[in-house]
Amino acid sequence: MVALLAVFALATQRASAADDASIGYETIRPSLVKVWTFDPSGRPLQSGTGIVVDSNDRRSLVLTASHVVAGAASVRIDVSRDLHDLAAHIDRTGPRDLTLLAVERGGLHAARFAPRTHPVVEGNLVAVAGYVKNDELIGVVGQEPRVLFPGTVSSRPDNGLYLELENVHIEEGLSGGAVFDPGTGQILGIVTSRTSDRRGGFADSGTLVVVPFLETNHIAAVDPPVAPRTLATPRTVALAAAPPPRPLPVATLRALPEPAPAVLPLPAMVLRPAPIATLQAVIAISAPHDFAGGVVSWQAGMATPKRFVYTQDGCRVAVTIDVQTLQFVVAHQALVQPHRRGSLLAITLSQRAGANDACADVADAEPADGAYEPTAMSFDGHHVTMRFVYAGDPDNSDRFPTDASLDADLEGDTVSATVQFFAANWTGSIELPLARTALASVSSSW
Repeated sequence: MVALLAVFALATQRASAADDASIGYETIRPSLVKVWTFDPSGRPLQSGTGIVVDSNDRRSLVLTASHVVAGAASVRIDVSRDLHDLAAHIDRTGPRDLTLLAVERGGLHAARFAPRTHPVVEGNLVAVAGYVKNDELIGVVGQEPRVLFPGTVSSRPDNGLYLELENVHIEEGLSGGAVFDPGTGQILGIVTSRTSDRRGGFADSGTLVVVPFLETNHIAAVDPPVAPRTLATPRTVALAAAPPPRPLPVATLRALPEPAPAVLPLPAMVLRPAPIATLQAVIAISAPHDFAGGVVSWQAGMATPKRFVYTQDGCRVAVTIDVQTLQFVVAHQALVQPHRRGSLLAITLSQRAGANDACADVADAEPADGAYEPTAMSFDGHHVTMRFVYAGDPDNSDRFPTDASLDADLEGDTVSATVQFFAANWTGSIELPLARTALASVSSSW
């Protein structure tokens, strides 16, 4: 009965631990910092999240997403209400979207990552923690991290190098934040982007991307495995030879009782971590075009350039957009993040204004090329949504659309994508037919 009660209590404890992420967050909270970036004039550009991964008595290293600090003239971090506004500089840049910041301040709490023996599979429940961009104004040090739970690992693109997350509201500022085991606080990934509907996002895998990067730079971010505890082996005690017993009188002899059974030592006790709670994978109602694990490229076919007209300061301006590149890759039923600027979307734009002086500054003699970078990508097995931001020549940024979105349904005999452009004075959409090409693999330079 006692044994049954103990088992029941242990099961109840594990079940309650899986109901929230309080235990894991308590472990990881001291390692989370807020990252601020500034332009040359000292004005704030953007903010993100960082994780302390190494610290001695004089210096600390903070891991964040590279795009958080891209283009910054200076970087500062906030650790807590009492320790903030610390100067930081880029120490080294890692693979994909990882950057290490060096801070001349020691004694910070370094986070721990899950070891390679910790499996992460589709369906795992995870939590996300980090600082939201608009939580507090710059200079206010009372901001606290957000905890998002429960999230689900919906897929692991690129053989697990990425973790695709669902059911977590990824907001701006969470880039560089931690995806962690809600029961232990061990980090499973680093947040890099969000989906257009903000119901999920993507993270670089901790065990396959982040930990190897840290180990290459001699940062031990994983605890060594703990040897299982065992009960001490009973020692054999040598007994001194005793004198032979004297014979008893016959009258006092009695039958000796049966010897008591020997008490055997308990088998070695091995402590094992509780398994992570999982959800069943969601099966799409409609069958996808490609088998699980297939790699497919979708490219836009030829289309006639489209002309848009808007009025600016009483002057009619005509904008003509020709989509030069529209391509995305699906691998293992997930979108593949490109690593080259303009890999997904690139356009040629020409502007013509009315023949008056008011709009002479927007009249161009030649068309110009513009590249767009994805900021969010979402794929549910057949429907694709993406969000882009202009990433071309900064000198032309005032006349190119600031961002764009893509919407495509890959089901059906005829597949097309609708690309919507958003500018300060106008919006417009282009519909482009899509062609499908099966690929053997995806290049690492994609």
